[in-house]
This record gives sequence, structure tokens and C-alpha cells, in this order.
Amino acid sequence: MLAPHIKKKVDELWNRFWAAGLTNPLVAVEQITYLLFLKRLEDIDLKRQQRGFPSIYEGFENCKWSYIRQDKTNPAHLIEVVFPWLRELDKHFTGASADGTELASLNNRMADAYFQLDPNKGKVLSDAIDKIDELFARAGEGSAAQDVMGDTFEYLLSEMATAGKNGQFRTPRHLIRFMVELLDPEPGQRVIDPAAGTGGFLFSTQQHLMRKYSAQENLVLEWDGTPHRTDGAAATPEQYAAIHNGANFVGLDNDRTMARIGWMNLVLHDVTDPHLLQGDSLSKREGKAKLKELLEPGSYQFVLANPPFTGTVDSGDLEPDTLLFPRVGGGGKKKDESITNKSELLFLWLMLDLLDIGGRCAVIIPEGVLFGNTDAHVRLRRELLVEHVVEGVVSLPGGVFQPYTGVKTSVLIFRKVTRRDNKQNLPSNVAPLSEHVWFYEVEEDGYTKDARRNARPGQQNDLWDALEKFKAWISQGRSGAQRNERTLLQPSFHTERWRQALLRDTADKLTPAGEAFSALADTSMWDGQVWGMHELFPELPANPKEAEEKVRSASGSVLIELAIQALTPAAQKAWDATLKARLAEKITDSELIEAWKKAAKPVEAEFKKLAREMEALFEKEDSSALSVWKDLLKTALAEAQGDVYVLGLLQGSQPPKTMTTYDIGQKLTEVAREVAKLDGFDVILRSLVIDQASELDAAKHWVVPVRDWVRNDEWKSEDGKLIGSHDVDGLVRSTYVQAILADGLYDEKGVLKGGLLDPDCIEARDWNLSAGQYKPFDFTQLKSDQSVAELIGTLKTAEQDIITGLDKLLAMVEGRE
Repeated sequence: MLAPHIKKKVDELWNRFWAAGLTNPLVAVEQITYLLFLKRLEDIDLKRQQRGFPSIYEGFENCKWSYIRQDKTNPAHLIEVVFPWLRELDKHFTGASADGTELASLNNRMADAYFQLDPNKGKVLSDAIDKIDELFARAGEGSAAQDVMGDTFEYLLSEMATAGKNGQFRTPRHLIRFMVELLDPEPGQRVIDPAAGTGGFLFSTQQHLMRKYSAQENLVLEWDGTPHRTDGAAATPEQYAAIHNGANFVGLDNDRTMARIGWMNLVLHDVTDPHLLQGDSLSKREGKAKLKELLEPGSYQFVLANPPFTGTVDSGDLEPDTLLFPRVGGGGKKKDESITNKSELLFLWLMLDLLDIGGRCAVIIPEGVLFGNTDAHVRLRRELLVEHVVEGVVSLPGGVFQPYTGVKTSVLIFRKVTRRDNKQNLPSNVAPLSEHVWFYEVEEDGYTKDARRNARPGQQNDLWDALEKFKAWISQGRSGAQRNERTLLQPSFHTERWRQALLRDTADKLTPAGEAFSALADTSMWDGQVWGMHELFPELPANPKEAEEKVRSASGSVLIELAIQALTPAAQKAWDATLKARLAEKITDSELIEAWKKAAKPVEAEFKKLAREMEALFEKEDSSALSVWKDLLKTALAEAQGDVYVLGLLQGSQPPKTMTTYDIGQKLTEVAREVAKLDGFDVILRSLVIDQASELDAAKHWVVPVRDWVRNDEWKSEDGKLIGSHDVDGLVRSTYVQAILADGLYDEKGVLKGGLLDPDCIEARDWNLSAGQYKPFDFTQLKSDQSVAELIGTLKTAEQDIITGLDKLLAMVEGRE
């Protein structure tokens, strides 16, 4: 979670490049990425030197970020000196000296890196460098800086989401996290995204693993599931190393710029040596050693992806492996051509091929893949259901990819069972390995469904419920349960106020946060990190409203006392000035008030000036505490100068007593520090568990059999001892199934024979996997005073009336009436 002031700086950085003429969002992000990388590169080099490796800057010290910062108004330095060096960065270190660092996978990816800012835009470059330094100046060192840099880059990519119209789009991160949690990988298991884009699935997998192996008492989750305080403390050294090993996070993207941005994203998220490369996952692999290596069949335990929708592939460039992509077959001229050139289908066959036996995939697909009736569509679904296990289909709302597209999509989850060289000739009589398929219909995903996609924190989010129901489905062995369950499971939500714990501000003075921890022997764990207000100041409640009420109550009374004290000299002056008139009883209340105002005006101004000096203790931008401070001061001054109070002072027989026993300025500082503890930004958090149950009017999920036999009460076994296809418990008899299969479920043309399978099962519907096809009809939604049985009777009567009318019409046409 980035603080609002950091988001504002990212927005300003983006806008500066945009205004400078870099209006292509991808180019603007790439240029900012280069600057971020150059800043990060100096830190990487320091770590390399600590391990005994020579600096990559030997002879090129003017390419360091620290030098660039000094010459920040000179774009020509970047264009003519730094970027030529960056393009040849691989030459400045050996492969051995890159091992275990982010540079190990550099792989010549900077060879075409060019800085595209106009050389005359020195002020833009200067502003950009200042903004980047400001962004990370408060982040400290180590993991804190890493977290802020990674989160900042992700926010920068989200800017591309609102500005971009170049065909490539960013999968919403809450959907990615949902899909990763569905698969729930373990450290060391390899995951690949063959259409990786900015690497969201890969770094989210690493983030999930860090969350899974962190101390749960420290872990916190934002309302949308974003984890914070992940420390990996529960992981063994081997597991921790695997969680950060880039060889376990593999990605390919056809666009070189996207691949570079994605690689940078993983580097900024602390993935060492990430394997995210430029390459076409569907193209021929001959002569492409690295591509062939990464796409080796059966190499991965997980595939997570959101491949391009509705694209087409040049058949001539398609990988010719017939075990990977099925061919048309038959005896025609096109028998050796791929059965399809639709990218969404080809990617699914590729994903199956990449998985090891038992490996699992979660992939976002356009709805058409689930019900399309071309030979390729049907063949793919049949292969998935018959030779592998389709675990579930999660139907997503139509607007999840706004503003890019309104295409209806689903998440398909499947597990590989059959080896590539054991593929069957389909269709066949063999029972599908997928016995049932679990469907879930998401209606709310935590965001509005319009093009703005505004967040709705704390509101209903069906993804949480779907996740729990899917886990139950898997743990129950994928049985046919859960058909009519109508509970909605959600986490609980609460609000906290977070702030960055800085031990010293720019004036080298302890901030309120630093003061609270200045007595600690080791404060490094706090410096630069984001913590809850109540964690920094245990005397404050976690709830921001309750904390504000407590601070207002305690500080308000003290400020009133201070205001009275500050105005005491004015009261003395007014009392003296009106003494004779009061003794002679020749003065009105309004004249007393006027005398007070005259005496109090300069004193009040001095008090306000002193109070304004205290504002240096508050956050400089978006301070939530400063408004409280100003409001308390306004109230205190109003109370101290209320007519009733002032008249009581001036009409008394004794002059106002001096109350001061301390310095007002010092006391104001103390109170201001207390109020400044309220500074920060409010964050809505969710509980770690999802256990808040409520009742639904209709089920959101259902289970459908893949192959279900029609009941045939007339059937008899050969010996005549068994009658009826199903037993008394409603289960199909194995002898009946054997008899049907012996005769063949499909005819010689591969067409399913009629009357054998229940028309509502998946196999009978051309292997249709669209969730809406199988949604149970909810009779309780019928608003009628009649029972369901009565309604059915009414329908039957209406049907008979229609048939009778048609008989009469036919008789008239035939001249019989």
C-alpha cells in the first residue's frame, strides 16, 4: 500500500513524461523503468563488490546514479554516455560474477535500450530524477526500500492501465492473486506464464509464497488481499532460497519492451535472476535454444496466465510438433495443418504440454472457448475432460477487463493426467477422467463494473467465497456435494491508520515516531517501514476514529488552558483599562467586550504564529493530523474568548491571575506532538481467515457430471436377473455400462448416440463448459401463491389446451372441419 503522497509523486512523474511528448504509455513506462533500473543498479553493484566482484562501473563512474543525479539537467549525458554503456552492460561482468544477482538474467536485454527524451527537455529530466529520489529517499535501505520500489513500479504500471490503448493490458492484480491462491503452490515448484506481460502472475506467486511462509502474527492483508509484513520467517533456508530463485519463475512475452518491463518488475520485487524473456511461445523453436529450453514439455508444476484473446497465429510460423498442436488429419490437402490458428486455443494446448503429470493450470479465457462449436473448440474441451481433470470453471463478471474490453471471461482450472505420448484417439468409449466439474458464478469482484473500475473496499467480493468453496471441493475429493449450498463466506474488515516510521526528519530532529522508539537499542527494523499508528504509539486505539477522539479529548482541554494562559496579559490590560468605568458602573457589556477585543488582538496573533510553527511536526503532504490540530486551536481560542467567560473575567473584583508555570511554546510543542501521532493514511484491512457467513437467496456454485447415464427401467441383463439400468439407490449398474460400451457410445462417424446420456450432462452437450448452461433453476425465486407442483399442473393444462387448438387448426386445414 503506497502512501497517498507517494502515489501523487508517481502521478507527477508520469505526467512530466507525458507532457514532454512521450504519449505512448508503453514508451513512457519504459523510459521511467530505465531510470529506476539505473538507480537500483548502483545498489546491485555495491552488493556485488561486497561479495568480492569488481565494480561494473570501472572506467564508467559517470554512469552511476549518484553522478547522473549531479548532472540531472543534461539529457545528453544519458543519451550519449550512460545508455551506450547500458546497451553493452553484459560486457562489464562475467557470467560467474553475475551468479546469484539480478544481472545473471540480463541476457543482453538492454542491447536496444535508448533514452528517448528530447535533449532540450533538461528541466523534465531534472524533475524526474528529483521525483525518483524523493520517492525512495524515505524508504531507508534493504527490504523497506525494496518493498517501496516494487510497489511504486506496480502503481506506475497501473497508470498504464488507464492511459494505454496499445493492445496489451495489465491483468487486475486481485484476479491474479485469486488464481494463485486457487493453485496454492509450494516453494521450489516451477511456474510459467507463456504470455507474461509485466510479470504479474510471477511476482504474485512469489508474494503468495512469502505470505504463506511468514509469521502469521505479523502478517496483514489489505482489503483486496495484498499482503504486507511478509518476512518468510516460517521458511527453511532452502525454501527461502527457492522463493527468491528466478529459475522457478519463468515467463515469455512476444513483445521485447513488455518482456524488459516485466523482468524489471521482478527485479524490483526481489526475485533473483528472473527468467522472463522475450520470445513467441507458439512459434517454431528450431534454432532458438533458450526458447526450446524454457518450453520443454513437462517442465512445470504450475501454469498461470491470461493469454491474448481472440488473436490469430501465422500457421507457417507455428511450432510443427504434432503432439503439441493437433493437426486437421484425414486425407485432404490440409491434413498436416494445425486444427486452428486461434491463439486462445493454441495457448491452452501449450499449457497442457508444459505441465508435468499432476501439474495444474489456472488460466483466464474468453467465454467462447467454453462453448464454441468448431472442431478445434470441441476437440480441446474433450481432451481436457477425457484425458485430464478439469477441476473448476469460475465465471467472471463482464466488466473485469474494463476499460480495455467487455469480453466475458472465465477462469479455467485443470490438472494434467495423461502424458503427451499417451494421447488417445477421441471420441472414445473410455470414461472421462473428469467425473464432475465445479462451477462458480462471480457477480461481485470488489470493483465497480463500469469503465472506471473503482474500488469498493469492504463490500461483497465473491472471489473470497469462491476460493473457500473451491478449497472445500478439492479437499472433498471432487465429489458431487455442494450442489445447493447457499452461504456466502467473507473476511471481516477493519480500518487502520498507517504511517512510515522515520527516526529522523530532514532537520535531523526526532519525529514523533522516532521519539517513541529512540530508547530502543536497535531501531533499524522500524526505520523506513510502514507501521500502524497504534503500533508506533501503543497508547492509541487501532481504530482511527477512536484514536482521534482520544487525542481530541486529551489535547483539546490542554489547548484551551494554553489559550487562556496566552491571553492572560490581554485580560489584565482590558481589566485595567476598564477599571474606572466599571467602578462607576458606567460601562456596558458590549463596551467590555470591545475593550477585550482590542487588547486581545495582538496577543491572539502571536499565539497563532507560535501554533503555526508547530506545523513543522506534521506530515508535509496529505496530513490527516494537521486538520485536527487546526480545528483544536480554533476551538481553544473560541472557548478562551467566549463572551460569558470574558465578561466573567472583566467584571470580577480581582484581576485575572497569572497561571503560567511553564513555557507556552514548549507546552504547545508537546501537545502538537501528541496530535501529530494521528498522521498517516487510512487503510482498510481484511482478516486472515474468511469465516463471516451470510445466507444467499440462490446458490452461486454448482457441480455437474461429465458423463451421466439416462435411466432405462426396461433394460435387462443377459441372464435376465437384473432389471433396470440403475439400482435402488439410483446408481448406474456397471453391467449396464459395460453392455452399452460394448455396443459403442459413439457411431462410426464419431457422433454420440441418442438416448444414452442425460442431456444435461457435459458430454451430451458437446463438452460445453459454460457455467450458465448448467445453472440450477431456483424454484424459490418464482413469486406466486401457488406451489411448484400447482404451477407445473397449470403448465400441463396450458400445454394440453395448445395441443387441442393445434389439432383443430390442422383439421380445418385438411378440410375435416
